[in-house]
Amino acid sequence: MFDQIKRYYENYDEERRLFRDKTHLPEYLTTIRYFDRVFKPNRSILDACAGTGRYSFYLAKKGHTVTSCDLVDHNTNLIKSKPEADMLADIVVCNVLNLSQFESDNFDVVLCMGAMYHLPSDKEKIQAISECTRVCKPGGLVVLSYLNYFAVVAANLNVGLKNIDAVLEEFKSDSHGLWKATTPEKMEQYAKESKLEILHNLGADGISFVLADKVNAATDDDFDKWMEYIYKNCEVASTVGYSMHGLLIGRKK
Repeated sequence: MFDQIKRYYENYDEERRLFRDKTHLPEYLTTIRYFDRVFKPNRSILDACAGTGRYSFYLAKKGHTVTSCDLVDHNTNLIKSKPEADMLADIVVCNVLNLSQFESDNFDVVLCMGAMYHLPSDKEKIQAISECTRVCKPGGLVVLSYLNYFAVVAANLNVGLKNIDAVLEEFKSDSHGLWKATTPEKMEQYAKESKLEILHNLGADGISFVLADKVNAATDDDFDKWMEYIYKNCEVASTVGYSMHGLLIGRKK
C-alpha cells in the first residue's frame, strides 16, 4: 500500500493541486479559514501529512512553529528545496501510523491532511488518528481531512451512469484501489474512539466538484459569492457528506 502511495505522489503535481482551478480552490480557502478561526497564536504544529507543504508554509507565515513531515521522500525533498524552507522548524519523513520519532503530548496542533484518503481499514484509520492524538498536547487540536464517499461517487459518474458499477466499487474502503472514501459519521466514530472531542465536522468544498464546469466558468466576483455560500453552509449536517473533502477538528481530552 505505501509503495503504491509513494509511486503515485512521485508522479503527481500535488504542488499545484489546490490552485489548479476554481473547483479545487474552495478546499484550501475553507481549510485556512478554519485554521485562522480555531488556532491560537504561536502554536507548535505538526503537519503529519504535509504533501508539498502548502499548509505548513501558510501556518509558518502566520507565526506558528511548524514541523513538516510526509510519507513520500519526493514531497519532503521538494519542501526542503523551497527558498522559504528555513521558516519550518523541521522537515522529516514520517509514517502517520507510527510517529515514534515524536514524544507524546508534544504539539499544540496536529494536522492529518491526507492519510484518510488512502488507509483502507477502520483499524488503520483509528491507528493514524490515535498516533496524531498521542503526540498532541492535552487540550490541543487534531485536524483530519477525508474524502466523502457520496461526493466522490457523484463527481466520477459519467453521462448515463454507464460506469456506475466501477465507481461504486473503486472508492470503497475494502477496494484494492489507491483512494478510500468514508462518511462524516464514520469519521466522528473514529475520532471518538481516539479520545477526541469533536469541535467541527464540515464540508470544505461543498458541491463544487459536482458543479465543476459551472464553478470553473464563474467570474471572480461570482466565485467569491460561491465561497460565501460554502462558508455559510459548510457545517450544515445535511450538506457535509456531499462535499468532496471533509474536515474534522477535534480536541484532545
